[in-house]
Amino acid sequence: MKNLIKAIVFEGPGQIKVSELELGPCSDEDVAVRTLYTMVSTGTELRVLGGHYGASENFPLVPGYVVIGEITAVGSKVKGFQVGDLISGRNPRALPGIKSQWGGQASHHVYVTKGEDRPVLLPAGAKPMDYIVAEIAAISLRGVVAANPKPGETAIVLGQGVIGAFSAAWLHQRGCRVIVADFEQGRLDRALAWGVMATVNMKNADAQERIQRFCDGGADIVVETSGTSAGAKMAYQLIRRKPPAYSGEYRVEPMTLYSNSNWSRLVFQANYLEDISINPFSCFPGEGMVVLTPMDHGIEDRQTAIEACRTGSIRASDFVQRIARFSDAPEAYRSLRDDKNANFSLIYDWAEV
Repeated sequence: MKNLIKAIVFEGPGQIKVSELELGPCSDEDVAVRTLYTMVSTGTELRVLGGHYGASENFPLVPGYVVIGEITAVGSKVKGFQVGDLISGRNPRALPGIKSQWGGQASHHVYVTKGEDRPVLLPAGAKPMDYIVAEIAAISLRGVVAANPKPGETAIVLGQGVIGAFSAAWLHQRGCRVIVADFEQGRLDRALAWGVMATVNMKNADAQERIQRFCDGGADIVVETSGTSAGAKMAYQLIRRKPPAYSGEYRVEPMTLYSNSNWSRLVFQANYLEDISINPFSCFPGEGMVVLTPMDHGIEDRQTAIEACRTGSIRASDFVQRIARFSDAPEAYRSLRDDKNANFSLIYDWAEV
């Protein structure tokens, strides 16, 4: 007898349907999970819906990689997980007969219990909605940790989608002066409400000059999350120049004077659909900078984000805008795509299954 579940399916570019699919078997080393909530990774999932990231060859597919759920069954060889545990999950096993990218938007899942895709336990007594942001926040955390921010440094975040918003939050948590920029005023207002130092609307003709007014020679850290070539090129221009690069007196300093920890840091936290061409001698600050391109998030990143949610240093309520029933997914995805100012983030509630 088939174990039938509900899942959100992208049938083709812009085509969304809620379907009944089969849940695969739970092996001796797997756990089965009932979904409570999922969070849409807005940039990634909307691009997949548009046919990018290889999706055009994989339709129909199940999208998504952010799940808060409850373990309902444990394989005979599984150790450390128990029925009833609440977990934060990503990248479950693919459902039979359909492609997965990355398969999280479904009412039930089977997860491996080894490797980087294993579920991460939530604290005892956890309220599931308090942790719905943990998986996406962990992606931003990895880039911020790599930049090694120091209290008092100036940081600029370009883009205030969910990745950019969490990047700003982690930098703020570490004592940086955080300036954020975006085209949507609602996103900027949200960032001000939870504590960034300044915001700049990129619709303004002098937006770049406005950002630079908050800096002395540029920022120590620039995080680029817009995923656009214009954003990437601006990011290079906003990095702090070391003194010989903008002082009136020219001198050649020892390279060790500005090595590693003294160099400014540029973090790319987005994927780009097109190649970006730059002249390094006109874009890079003086003779050095650190360019960071975090590509994933690991178990330690996920556990750190969960702990930040537990202690309240990252509050899900600051980043959750809309909660919709999973059955409303066709309308909710389209609204997210077509009105970004009114739809910063999207959570699906699977309780009705």
